[in-house]
Amino acid sequence: MIPTDTPWSGLEPGKVDTRRVSASALWNWFWAVMPRADVALVLQLSDLPKPVPDLPKLRNLEIRFQTLPGGPIFYIRLKDNAQIELFETLCRDVVAAGELGQTESEALERAIGRTFRWHYLLRGGKAEVLSEEAQKGLIGEIEVLKLLISTLGAKPALTAWTGPSGAPKDFEMKADCIEVKARRGASQPLVKITNEFQLSEVPDRRLWLAVLAVDKVQPPHGRTLTEHVAEVTELLERTEPSAMMDWDLHLADAGFDILHDYSPWRWIVSAPDFHAVTEDFPRIAEPVPLGLSAVSYSLALSACTPFRTDWGTVQEKLIEVDRT
Repeated sequence: MIPTDTPWSGLEPGKVDTRRVSASALWNWFWAVMPRADVALVLQLSDLPKPVPDLPKLRNLEIRFQTLPGGPIFYIRLKDNAQIELFETLCRDVVAAGELGQTESEALERAIGRTFRWHYLLRGGKAEVLSEEAQKGLIGEIEVLKLLISTLGAKPALTAWTGPSGAPKDFEMKADCIEVKARRGASQPLVKITNEFQLSEVPDRRLWLAVLAVDKVQPPHGRTLTEHVAEVTELLERTEPSAMMDWDLHLADAGFDILHDYSPWRWIVSAPDFHAVTEDFPRIAEPVPLGLSAVSYSLALSACTPFRTDWGTVQEKLIEVDRT
């Protein structure tokens, strides 16, 4: 039984019955009831994409392409109507993401990207807002990501951003790695190294340590985490929309959800200071003595001063590799 307070109310089960999501929508979105009385969201397409992209797989959802007499469609079908309230939220979010596309293929790409984000969240993504420490860390990584986007382009920069997936380094590229540390500007001049792998050598790659001051401030100063995320989202939408799926997935991996309220926290952030982590850089790195693991320690920034460099030097090294 389909509840009366849903967009599928009044559609006839037993056949594919549809209702347009919005008369003003740029693309052809429909609420639909499938033959087994399952509710669905349908995007009518002019052509199937080639090649057909990978689609997320969830136990209670069917996400597929299909060719009907009226043409090809992309659809998301709910298999368990007990979840219809959450499914409506998912559908409206997917439509909102797809409507930002300037072409049908871009709309489809954005819609699929948003379903992947839901895929992550429904398989155990973060239910609560990020802690203050996690917010600071994510803002620091986003600041470095912006520098890499301006140097390498959005897709290579996002591919390099491995921190959200739990990799030992925050950014891993062909010949360089970057570890990012966010700290309070007024705190003791130290950064916390949380394990022996963060500053360990990577064969045939340079390692850089980026340190930023990220401080909580009172309104109207500073920006929320949501606003920091929105800046990159708007940049990608304007310059490289095809990178939006990667961006959404990285944010989901980092535990960020656009629906969460981050308004109580506002932050100001400094430009990152870079340090070349060379053989004599002060650190505890692997291999550590047998029987020790998860080694954490505080690193005095004063001890790092001889290794300090600027972004221009790092950038030039990245560009050299990119040219070869």
